[in-house]
Amino acid sequence: MAEVYGNVNVNYSYCKSVAQLKSAADYILGTKKEQIKEGIRKTRPDLYGAFGCNRDNFANSLLITRKMHDKKYSRYKQKDILAHKMSISFHPDDNDKLTYEEADKIAREFVHKFFWSKGYEAMWAVHTDTEHIHVHFIVSNCNLKDGKSFRRGMAELKELSQFFGEQCKKRGLTHSVRDTFYNEERTQERKSFAECQMQKYDKLSFREEIKTYVRLAMNSTETRTLADVVEMLKKIYLMDIRLKGNTISYALPYHAGETGKAQAVRGSKLGSRFTVAGIRQYMQEKEQKQVEYRRTIQDIEEAKQYLDDYEDWREEAEKDGDSFYEAFDHFQADYDVSENDEEIFYGSVFQEFNEQWQGKNEAVLEHKSEATKEEKADFSKLSLEERAKLLPPPTSDQMAELKEYQKRMGYDESKMKSMKYKMKVYDEFLKEYEYRKKHFGVKENIKKKKRDKER
Repeated sequence: MAEVYGNVNVNYSYCKSVAQLKSAADYILGTKKEQIKEGIRKTRPDLYGAFGCNRDNFANSLLITRKMHDKKYSRYKQKDILAHKMSISFHPDDNDKLTYEEADKIAREFVHKFFWSKGYEAMWAVHTDTEHIHVHFIVSNCNLKDGKSFRRGMAELKELSQFFGEQCKKRGLTHSVRDTFYNEERTQERKSFAECQMQKYDKLSFREEIKTYVRLAMNSTETRTLADVVEMLKKIYLMDIRLKGNTISYALPYHAGETGKAQAVRGSKLGSRFTVAGIRQYMQEKEQKQVEYRRTIQDIEEAKQYLDDYEDWREEAEKDGDSFYEAFDHFQADYDVSENDEEIFYGSVFQEFNEQWQGKNEAVLEHKSEATKEEKADFSKLSLEERAKLLPPPTSDQMAELKEYQKRMGYDESKMKSMKYKMKVYDEFLKEYEYRKKHFGVKENIKKKKRDKER
């Protein structure tokens, strides 16, 4: 039978002072001053309990146990581990199969099996203030019988998670179980006991030295790939690198092992970041960040250029006696640019107006020329193709286009009251409108594509 696991979270920030311990206990019971003031109700009197101590005076009970075994503790200074915090949570999709009372029963079994049966005082509380039902625990770090500290490693956490998963499966809580075990702590860089001891005395182990060099190589502006990183480690930091498939190992030539040869260490022993896959992933993320940074710099430079253009326009307006505000209003009207268009003061619309204002192209003259042709032409005598060539691309506002069609074709307004006449005009308009759309596109779409291309 496949193993199942449940979501057991171990909070790696222990309670290391009396103040932290009391704060944690008050929080899970909902008795902190700010919780009471805001009317937050975390649990109910029938949904919390404790083994081996007073459930409403948990912190003091733990301190008495520590005194019995001559264990030290500090009121405010974070020095010795007094207790461990953890929680179990159920998936919201299982709420219809689970009651708070049943969650309390599971929590009670959980505490009794893993903590109290081994001599550790523990308190739990079922929280009722969130969408998903969950339970918080605080476990004493001092054994009531012999004063030994509570062991909480990967094997213990896996056993806790497996028990919880089995309890959920037994009750049909299918969404709260999974077939794999995970722990966020695994993503952290691994450290041996010796490394932890050296770090404690501010000394750098040879593994930490290797990690430092690899980090420097990965973060260098000269490296973009795994091969670049390996090359830099060899040339600059004089490291011996062995790369074979998806396995990489590092060695410092001046750090010899017991055999007298350079002591090598695999990347997987240093942490996931220092493996072949880890380095490749980091380099990809680094490249993406650099691309985003270059885009940001480019946007800033363009914005600065637009501000410079603004000053040039103002100077030109003062010389010619023409207002650039008026010119921009005409530009908006000619090209049907909305007042709310965010491209007005940055982007392609702004750039187009700048080019026209500076006289760098003849778009304005062409626009006026087309308008003049449109005014002189008798559209009622022209074919569909000839009309389309003289007209600009149609807008998406069909009613506005219909009114313009009636105007240029010279249809009699007095006859528009007749439904038959209206339908005849509309059918003719629709043929022209669809033809223009098919061969020239819609004006808004053309402008949007142009802006997207310029970006």
